[in-house]
Amino acid sequence: MTASQHTRSASPVTLLREWHERTDGAALHEALFLGLNVDLPFLERVAVPLARDLSARVAIFGDAAQEAHDPRQVRGAGRDYLYAPTVCPGGLRAKLVVLLGEHASRIAIGGGTPALPGWAGDDRLWTVVETEDDASNALPADVADWLDKLPELDGVEMAPWAGDHLREIAMLLTERHILADETPGPDARLLDNLDRSLLDQVPAGPVEELHVYAPAVDPAGDTLRELIARLAPARVLLGVHENWSGHTGALLRSALGGRPADVLVLPEQRLVHGRFAQWRIGDRWFALTGNADLTRAGFAGTAAAGGGLDLAVRTAGGPVLSLGDGRTTSPAGLDALRGVAAGAELVLLGARADGAGLHVVLAEAAREPVTVSTSTDGSPGSWRELGTIPSGASSAGFPPAAGLGPVVRGSTTRADGSVVYSAPVFAYSPATAARPSDTRLAPRPEPTPAPRPAAPAPTPAVAPRPVVTPRPVEAAPTPPAAPAPRPPAPTPAPSAPPAPTPTPAPLYVPSHGDPEPFPTAPAEDGPYADAIEEFAAHGWVAGIEDGIWRITGSFGNPVPIAAVAATRLAQYGEPVLIQAGNERRWAFMAWHAPDLTLLNWPARNWRSYQIRPPADPESRFRGGDLASVPGRVGPLNRQIGDPPPALLRVLDEVGIGFAELVKTLQQIGG
Repeated sequence: MTASQHTRSASPVTLLREWHERTDGAALHEALFLGLNVDLPFLERVAVPLARDLSARVAIFGDAAQEAHDPRQVRGAGRDYLYAPTVCPGGLRAKLVVLLGEHASRIAIGGGTPALPGWAGDDRLWTVVETEDDASNALPADVADWLDKLPELDGVEMAPWAGDHLREIAMLLTERHILADETPGPDARLLDNLDRSLLDQVPAGPVEELHVYAPAVDPAGDTLRELIARLAPARVLLGVHENWSGHTGALLRSALGGRPADVLVLPEQRLVHGRFAQWRIGDRWFALTGNADLTRAGFAGTAAAGGGLDLAVRTAGGPVLSLGDGRTTSPAGLDALRGVAAGAELVLLGARADGAGLHVVLAEAAREPVTVSTSTDGSPGSWRELGTIPSGASSAGFPPAAGLGPVVRGSTTRADGSVVYSAPVFAYSPATAARPSDTRLAPRPEPTPAPRPAAPAPTPAVAPRPVVTPRPVEAAPTPPAAPAPRPPAPTPAPSAPPAPTPTPAPLYVPSHGDPEPFPTAPAEDGPYADAIEEFAAHGWVAGIEDGIWRITGSFGNPVPIAAVAATRLAQYGEPVLIQAGNERRWAFMAWHAPDLTLLNWPARNWRSYQIRPPADPESRFRGGDLASVPGRVGPLNRQIGDPPPALLRVLDEVGIGFAELVKTLQQIGG
């Protein structure tokens, strides 16, 4: 089976989530994201974990001159996926997504950049071609040809391994196409501007109708004029945003050349999809969709001339694409609408999150009730309604609720039934945004062992691990609850052989102001030193007591921290029991592959998951949003006193009673 989707707008994140929901459980082998303005932290939250949970190898290609991310916030590049900055004269304007499985594929070409504005919802136009059961059609073959050429193009520079990666995906698509059963599939072809402009690949008219939507045009309207002249339509419908579009009445009248035309004035809000043109010949509609603006560089230029790399899809026989809902006027009436710039219909001034809940403030009192929704990252499908601000009110408070995300937006319904969304704001937390404490936790110096006669130690098979000298810190008195340090023994003579390693003192001691001493790491945990150093580099303090690791630090959501620690510590052996957090909020994880049990305090219920390779706790829980984590099994145990079977098996293995575990955990959280 093969199908071409043109009746909906599905972002790449939606395509990944749909693959997660496949009833056949098919694995995803390759995930390729390519576009301008790549925001890696955003993709690491909403796309990379989804793809890797499906067993995919992930690659992200972006314009080296247009990076939209802060590198200090990037965590998984190079480790979890290939990031390939690409040099391209004029910009890497093409927006392409390839999802390739054993017997299925999804290819999407559209107008959304791989960042929050471009992938924030399903309101950008993507032409999606879907294949199943080893089927293929012309468009995957076209994409394979383009990917194969890309590394060798004049002026395009990328790392050698990045070019090899694109060639491998091109080869997989080519093999799929060659070996596929004869299935003509949708009449969809890929257009590129390597040596011909996209405009030159539009067939010559005349046509009965031409619909055009493109917010950006040349100042003189030359490209729009050339498109209309090439298709020679009997009638034109042009979609514009009243104050965001570059069209004017004079420009449009000049481009039309006397042809009948209507202007559809669209609501003043975020652009709803990519640029497109569609035309009708008889009863058959044709469309050209993609990223290109109706400008000389974007639509009438070529990559060879430095116009940037662009892609579009030409389809035939598909449904009529809607420009959107708006009011119709004439080209002459467009000038009259330009006098007053319409402001945004719904504006949130901000949101504040504290112990009392979430407080949301509007710029002005709402004439209609405003629905408030929250999200962990603003990605499609992640919004959850929290409640409403009544009509006539300019603010409202909402009680604390588990799973609230930091991204907040409002929405209201107009009289005509259309929905208006505010721009998103980010909930301000005075507690977490306060000035960091000056308190620091420093390693306790190891005591010098006393010399004892012993046989010479054999030469180690590997080089000894270098000793990291801690930065000197101001000495602080040890609280009474902390064990007193043993006095150092005399330094052994140079000729004395090394003595066996004694039981170390606690790895960390709290400085003044800490409420209690940190747990001790016993001697048998020496192999954990690398992991502890990695935690310390993140500002986390780690220790173990009664078989349970404790992780503390200046972090808000403890779930991702516990997941990272579980993944690292499991390298030295399983099971691993971890409690990460502080007096206000903490999370407990018991991890013994493939079973993971989670208690996210102050919620008093157990969650059970099964996580199988190549996924691990870190990849599953990196986003911190439990609602979107796949792999949960069994019922949600509503009471802390009702343990799931997987947890009881782990506790039996490590020799800890369930009542003892609960008592130990509640010593922090109460």
